[in-house]
Amino acid sequence: MFLIGRLLGWILMIFLIKPMRLIYGNKRCVYENEHILKEFNGRSMIVVSNHIKPRSKFLRMISMPYDAFMIRHLLKLHGIYATAMTSYDSGKRTKGTRNGKPHKNRKEQLIKGIVKSMDLIPLNRNESDPHTIREIKHRIDAGNLGLGIFPEGTYFRGFRKSRKLHGGMAILSKRYNLPILPLFIDAYNSNKPGRISIGNPLWEPMDAHLVTEYIAKEFLRLKERRSVEFEDEQLLGNDFTYGAGAENKALK
Repeated sequence: MFLIGRLLGWILMIFLIKPMRLIYGNKRCVYENEHILKEFNGRSMIVVSNHIKPRSKFLRMISMPYDAFMIRHLLKLHGIYATAMTSYDSGKRTKGTRNGKPHKNRKEQLIKGIVKSMDLIPLNRNESDPHTIREIKHRIDAGNLGLGIFPEGTYFRGFRKSRKLHGGMAILSKRYNLPILPLFIDAYNSNKPGRISIGNPLWEPMDAHLVTEYIAKEFLRLKERRSVEFEDEQLLGNDFTYGAGAENKALK
């Protein structure tokens, strides 16, 4: 089933994914604070962004995240390769359960093959996969890798202050010692040029509640195109003031 999945994945890649990359990757878009990307200097990172709900009914129907293609194009311009981890299991198993039903295992192998062919990293939440872990570590160590995460968990028309973010980005940051780079995307109206604003990175791993709090504040700041001053010594260690536009400096 894994090989069948690989074949299906290649078909999807050739006839759907690559054309969508060309269409939405080359969409008119304004990039703000691109200078921050240069500060990574070949270092791998976790890239987090708000998740845009497609205005097109067709894109919603096929669950195609066109904002991911926009992010991929931006990172590619700076020599950074973008990918993401995608779970292929059938949901978390009950504690104490070892193996699922045979048909579920076959389905998981099929999905794993599709994910692999679509240039994503397959992830099973129910079991340790040494091969996948080694692959992730190898790609991170090679540098210039952007692991994409949408911490909202699903897509929305816009980002709100009350929106809850998931802490998986903090776990990966600690596990692989990766900085976190926040991006804000304004691209709901496909008839207008999009906007991707690059925020100030978190260079060191931190506890999940601190990370989600900081990323939410950055999303709001970038959404409103304003400067902000933090006085949270627990988060930053000192007081920092961020300038707006091209004068922004990344946290170090």
